[in-house]
Amino acid sequence: MEELIAWSVKLGSGTATIEDEQAFQHWRAKDPVHETAWQKLHAIEQGLNAVPPKSKPVVTQAMTLVGKPTPASVKRMQMFKQVGVGAAVFCTLAMLFHQFGSWQLLPWHQQSHFATAMGQRATFTLSDGTRLTLNTDTSVDINYALLKREIVLKTGEIYLETGKDTQGLFGRRSFWVDTQQVKMEAIGTKFSVYQYGTNTRLHVTEGIVAMHSGQHPPVRAYTNESYKMQGNASLPIKADVQQQDPLAWLDGVVVAKQMRLNALMSELLRYQALPLQYDADVGNLQVSGVFQLNRVDPAEHALQTIAQTLPIRLSKHNDSIIIRKK
Repeated sequence: MEELIAWSVKLGSGTATIEDEQAFQHWRAKDPVHETAWQKLHAIEQGLNAVPPKSKPVVTQAMTLVGKPTPASVKRMQMFKQVGVGAAVFCTLAMLFHQFGSWQLLPWHQQSHFATAMGQRATFTLSDGTRLTLNTDTSVDINYALLKREIVLKTGEIYLETGKDTQGLFGRRSFWVDTQQVKMEAIGTKFSVYQYGTNTRLHVTEGIVAMHSGQHPPVRAYTNESYKMQGNASLPIKADVQQQDPLAWLDGVVVAKQMRLNALMSELLRYQALPLQYDADVGNLQVSGVFQLNRVDPAEHALQTIAQTLPIRLSKHNDSIIIRKK
């Protein structure tokens, strides 16, 4: 799309040469996607001449509602007209305003925010058909633009089933998930992302996710692969998920397989605030089992269950639970 816009500007500038025209024809023939994108843009430009006379007042009112012109905005509009882009932009905005009735409803400019509290999980269907599930204590911003779909994961964990995006003006838009450590581009996929502290964890259940970190070349994660990113601009590291099912939370459980007790409890404490203290070596004990999350006290209940099978005893001191060996 960036190449298409660049060609549109160059060819409409009035300074394009025969060599430019030939290079553009070569670009169109190079890939069927290029030709399809160009035909869609060309149809929009031609649509300017198709606006009926009775709709001209609607066009005028639509442009007026954008806001009172300033010297800077007038200058920008003149520039766009000079390079031949103004007609396409004008026509597109006018027709979409006539269709939707409000600038806030334009399909390529959508912003929203979703969040869950501790212990809460929620699923949302976004405008492009993407299914977004938030795990406990999660916060995300959704930014959908003309050529790009972006989810900013501020904290917590999400699971995504990317939509087909059939309403995209120029076809399917790119889909990105951004965290503090990495930018991830989804390529028709289902995957989970967990942002915690200065770390990001990715697990792909279907398709491909390309991870862009710092100045490093993109690293691709494939079906059933997990990666961890630690700190800013670090290379993704392939992770071992044998001790814990990374997607069990979608079914309301934590599944542990020979998992260290302190690691299991750290996972369960995401769903319940419970102060814990360990005696020496207690945290190294290994635990296996399935622990329910759909209760008000998932961490405490799991700990009481574990105490029946491991050589540990529990006691309380002030507001903390102390875990000691028997």
